[in-house]
Amino acid sequence: MAFSAFFSGMEIAFISSNKVRAGVDSQKKGLTSRIINTFYSRQDMFISTMLVGNNIMLVVYGIGIAVLLEPGIKSVVGDNEALILVCQTIISTGIILITGEFLPKTIFRINPNISLRHCAVGLYVIYLVLYPISWFSSWLSKSLMHLFGAKASAPRSALLTVSELDDYIQQTIDDKNAGKTGAEEIEHEVKIFQNALDFSNTLLRDCMIPRNEIVAVSSDTDRERLRRRFTATGLSKILVYTDDIDNIIGYIHVNELFNTATEWQKCIKPVDFAPESMPANTMMRKMLAEKRSIAVIVDEFGGTGGLVTLEDLVEEIFGDFEDEHDKRRLTEVRLSDTSFKFSGRIEIEHLNETYNLDIPEDEEYQTLAGYIIFRLGALPQQGDSFDIDGLKFTILKKSATRIELVRLDLPSAAEKD
Repeated sequence: MAFSAFFSGMEIAFISSNKVRAGVDSQKKGLTSRIINTFYSRQDMFISTMLVGNNIMLVVYGIGIAVLLEPGIKSVVGDNEALILVCQTIISTGIILITGEFLPKTIFRINPNISLRHCAVGLYVIYLVLYPISWFSSWLSKSLMHLFGAKASAPRSALLTVSELDDYIQQTIDDKNAGKTGAEEIEHEVKIFQNALDFSNTLLRDCMIPRNEIVAVSSDTDRERLRRRFTATGLSKILVYTDDIDNIIGYIHVNELFNTATEWQKCIKPVDFAPESMPANTMMRKMLAEKRSIAVIVDEFGGTGGLVTLEDLVEEIFGDFEDEHDKRRLTEVRLSDTSFKFSGRIEIEHLNETYNLDIPEDEEYQTLAGYIIFRLGALPQQGDSFDIDGLKFTILKKSATRIELVRLDLPSAAEKD
């Protein structure tokens, strides 16, 4: 009975285990990790071995329990063989269901990955002993299926599901919060997993460079002025438009400008256009397939809403990384317990999550600057101070068209009272 419970428990532990965590564990050094990796590389044979072992134990159990129960049942019901058989079946089935199925499967399902690691060596010995029987049983079943024209089911997918990734991430976060050893070591990998899951729900409007920050030149700009623009911005590509920025015709690469003596307008390359509502992962696949690195995002009216680059999309998953052409980083400084200095481009959602500010969120705006302009109904001047929703804002720096830097002061405890 104990062996039957063990086989049932290990079968459900293997099926219920998180493949992401198992994959991470299998990369570690040691005998246990190599054994688990072997099990996952031969999943069908492992399951078959567990079933063979369980069936053997059930046969032994059936013979043994019948011998043990027969004297006691005879003393109650007499020599009626049919009634003895019925009683033996009911009692033995109840015992096997509770102690050989329900209990072990419930217990082993609680921490399946840990159960596999702790029992890996013993499992491997059993796996080797029963492998010939398992292999023959598997071969025989496939032959019979082929004989009757049935198709074998597809092998278990090696791909990870979103649910498995999410479970792994949540478990790692719980381990980190509980202070378990080793949780810090995979914090970066967990962040990438989380970003990858979120990326499937990200739209281009969420990761694009806004319209008012696009660097672009008119198609009638002279060569020297364009050269100075490249030098001043440090960019490798600049968009080109006719009449206004809503009529973008392509982009010019810095190499074309400095390496050719022809009119730079002849070197303008076409640019892709995409709606704000397009999923970011769709745009990323399109860019990679077409070997493009830049796209213009159009708004609902057909005008230029923003710009997205392949680097922007990659950073949505892997986080920001330094690049010689990267623009200035956003300012995000805590001056005191109640005072902050922020770039106008920082998103409201990020501020609320990071600093627990409870700034109202709305579809009309996404950034701090957008929130201020929306609530004031106008672009404030540098040095202006004002209160919005109980928060004090001071414009530290602005350009002709946008808010660059903002100081935010929370109300003091006395003011709240």
